[in-house]
Amino acid sequence: MSTETGSRPRSELLRAAAALVFPSRCLACDARPVEAIRIGGVCRPCWEALPAPPDARCSVCDDPLPSADAGICGRCLLDPPPFRTLRAAAAYRGSARAMLIAFKFRGAHFLAPHLARLMAGSILQPRGYEEVAPVPATAFSRLRRDHPAELLAHALARRLATPFAARRLFKVRATLRQSGLPARRRAGNVAGAFAARPGAPARVLLVDDVATSGATARECAQALLQAGAREVDVLCFARASRDDEVAESAEMAPPEAGGRGRCA
Repeated sequence: MSTETGSRPRSELLRAAAALVFPSRCLACDARPVEAIRIGGVCRPCWEALPAPPDARCSVCDDPLPSADAGICGRCLLDPPPFRTLRAAAAYRGSARAMLIAFKFRGAHFLAPHLARLMAGSILQPRGYEEVAPVPATAFSRLRRDHPAELLAHALARRLATPFAARRLFKVRATLRQSGLPARRRAGNVAGAFAARPGAPARVLLVDDVATSGATARECAQALLQAGAREVDVLCFARASRDDEVAESAEMAPPEAGGRGRCA
């Protein structure tokens, strides 16, 4: 059998196997075909169109600022967060928002290593973390074995060759989904809702899928400090501005049964 005829069945088998695992149309735009297996079910134009974080943003919480000359936002000056820095790989809009919807609500768990790769490039000082910990799941997410922050944290820990502490943080009381609440209620919703098991190392990287008000990151970072950590940095895939918070409540809701849940 020639090399050409021998390779053709193998390539056809690979394409057939990929079709069973990955969607034939892009998870972000739902229009273009996905032609490469290794890009996670999202077409190249959508990956290339990921909205970058703004140049003018708070050096602490990553929230957009009106002027590139200002280094720290007013909120962080008046009420400094317990974490050292919060960073994100993308702004929460466009293809980034659509990817998160697919990742969180449409079962696209295979996106985790691809999102984690982009997140790793946003870390200011990638070496020196002693542990990667996810924002803890709700009880309902645990029952479904479906927790985006944990999937991202695990993929990121592997990429950074850093210990993964899936259960370092845990919830001590039930909370409502943050994305379903207006900004003014989010801090109260998660206040005192998290705790951390003792023995946290000095430098911890806290991982979540998206940051909006920053209330969850503040509560989790405070719990990690009380458990022994000295420095906590927060890393998310996307950062929503305050203007995005209204849109998030609608866009991050689970899609209706039978719907694609697509966001343009």
